[in-house]
Amino acid sequence: MRSRRLGLAAVALGLAVAMATGGPASASGAYSFAGVTDWDKDGSQDIIARDPGGDLWLFPGEATRAVAGAQPVQIGLGWNGYTFTGLADWDNDGNQDIIARDVAGDLLLFPGNSTRGVPDAQPVQIGLGWNGYTFAGITDWDKDGNQDIIARSLSGDLWMFPGQSKRGYSTAAPVQIGTGWNGYDFAGITDWDKDGNQDIIVRGTTGDLSLFPGESVRGYSSQPPVLIGSGWNGYDFAGAADWDNDGNADLIARKTNNDLWLFPGDSTRGVSGQDPVMIGTGW
Repeated sequence: MRSRRLGLAAVALGLAVAMATGGPASASGAYSFAGVTDWDKDGSQDIIARDPGGDLWLFPGEATRAVAGAQPVQIGLGWNGYTFTGLADWDNDGNQDIIARDVAGDLLLFPGNSTRGVPDAQPVQIGLGWNGYTFAGITDWDKDGNQDIIARSLSGDLWMFPGQSKRGYSTAAPVQIGTGWNGYDFAGITDWDKDGNQDIIVRGTTGDLSLFPGESVRGYSSQPPVLIGSGWNGYDFAGAADWDNDGNADLIARKTNNDLWLFPGDSTRGVSGQDPVMIGTGW
């Protein structure tokens, strides 16, 4: 990657303050990202983010490297005080859900309904005692058909918390899958290299971006990390997903000037040859 070039490119989504009427108003880069997923099941990846007032917004994507014309839609309010775990179809009902931790350390499932509106299902508590964890994201890490949570403890250990596709507590025991993870910022979890296994992308303290390839096991991966970029300090990550629908996973991140960028991937374990593209301002 040439500097922040993961090999990626951009789309001005026309979001935030740059949106026409009907969009949320954000002050200087104050959006908190819940993640990137196809929330409304239209075949395009979307961004879910919270504004400074605590309102939750859906920013519909259009699977292009161009400005999207869709207006953002408010899908919730009163979300201040929550730490986002990630987005996934946790209960396996075909709809994407939000998982978040409240200030008490309880973990809550907010079921989605695949609409551009406020979901009608009530949140469900699925865990407690989660304060002190930093979330990498949610994915089917072990390929058993259930979504799992990947999180780092205060000691720097990385843990997999297996899900069971239900609206309730999982009875599966957590599994340690790594050590020495303090000092990393999580960029996203996705099958970056298209080998069928979910991978973790992180930024180190020097600004280097690294790919940690997974092996779909409940245990340590034997694969060494791979450098896939440099110069990434100053970015806040929205998530990893195939934003432009070209079959390759991409990264979406916000710069310190609050511009939003799409960094297209090319499914390799190395520096992508794709150029980044700006996809929004005022984030």
